[in-house]
Amino acid sequence: MLLPTFEVTRLLPPAAAIFAVVLVAAWQVTRSGALSVVLAAVKAGIFAVYYGFLFDGRFTFLDDWTYLERGIELHREGVGLGNFWDNLPLLVAVGEGDHFLYYLYNAAAVEWFGAAYFAPVALNVMVSAAVAWMATRLVVQERLIEARLGTLFFCFVLLHPDITAWSTVMNGKDTLVLLLHVTLLTAISLFLRGHRLQALLLASASVAVLLFLRFYVPLMFATALSLAALLQMRGAQRARVLMLSMLILGGLVWNLGLEGLGFFRDVLLANLVNPVTGFFRFLLTPVPFGTDDDFAFLNLPALIHWLLLPLSVLGAWRVYRQRTPFTRLLLLYSLVFVALYAVFGELQGPRHRLQLDFAWAVFQFVGVLAAARTVGGRSAAPTGAAGALEIPR
Repeated sequence: MLLPTFEVTRLLPPAAAIFAVVLVAAWQVTRSGALSVVLAAVKAGIFAVYYGFLFDGRFTFLDDWTYLERGIELHREGVGLGNFWDNLPLLVAVGEGDHFLYYLYNAAAVEWFGAAYFAPVALNVMVSAAVAWMATRLVVQERLIEARLGTLFFCFVLLHPDITAWSTVMNGKDTLVLLLHVTLLTAISLFLRGHRLQALLLASASVAVLLFLRFYVPLMFATALSLAALLQMRGAQRARVLMLSMLILGGLVWNLGLEGLGFFRDVLLANLVNPVTGFFRFLLTPVPFGTDDDFAFLNLPALIHWLLLPLSVLGAWRVYRQRTPFTRLLLLYSLVFVALYAVFGELQGPRHRLQLDFAWAVFQFVGVLAAARTVGGRSAAPTGAAGALEIPR
């Protein structure tokens, strides 16, 4: 049964909020009022056009509606972000365990924008702007790209087809998880550059949230950090990075307990698949214009993903050639998650790939840039050449 579109008047408040958030994020990076307004209008316009003229409920799923219904229930009970700690028993009951945070996220969206499917989606669109802003600051700070290309990279991430599709069409928690991935990578960057207190505070907050959203993510980060320390670092730096990974792992064990980690191990072992076929399934799903009707909104993003695959490989190679502690960590982080997805059948859909879209975007952008410079006859020097400046705060 198809659902009706929403009245445009109901969409004006969330569209205005999207416009404002994107405008601020874009201004922070571009310092161009005209470009910031255009980007904000595009993001708000895509949201308004989809839910005002194209939405029919076809690209929604049981989980999405469950998130929204339980968010509405929490809102009716008067539970929100400001008083959630006083209502933990109710949150645990509604969430049927400790994974209640996205229900609370939906409750906040309902409070601000009304009890409608588009409400939490509007928050996800705003979160995608935060992803683009944080991602740009990170890649420039780590000299993965030159500072003068920061605006172009911001636009690339903000309008990235995969991120735009998932954050605009579906009420899913994966966009929020993507933001937490970028936040944790930012914390690691700060740690490697000696800002250890800032890094620990940021990492602690990110891990605490992830434990209520997707608990295995901190475990995989701790694994990548440990491998980076053991394989690529020496002396005091190795000891510090190992300490950070142990702190993350300790927080995970404290929250889940050995029993919870054992449950995760048992589930993983029960869902093991052939890693070779699993790798290609994860990498190539969905096939462009070969999707089920429920996932037809991914046809264009999938086509672009396929077309950019060779350049993504080139970009990963270029990142590898930079040989900085962060770039090596970024590659190990990507490999650890890809290895998990390759052997764990439950995680091989394109929805779970969204949380790795920061890394994909970096490899795609760097690869496209290297190819363009090669075609243009310029020297294909490592992307993060000297002279990169910090993005204005």
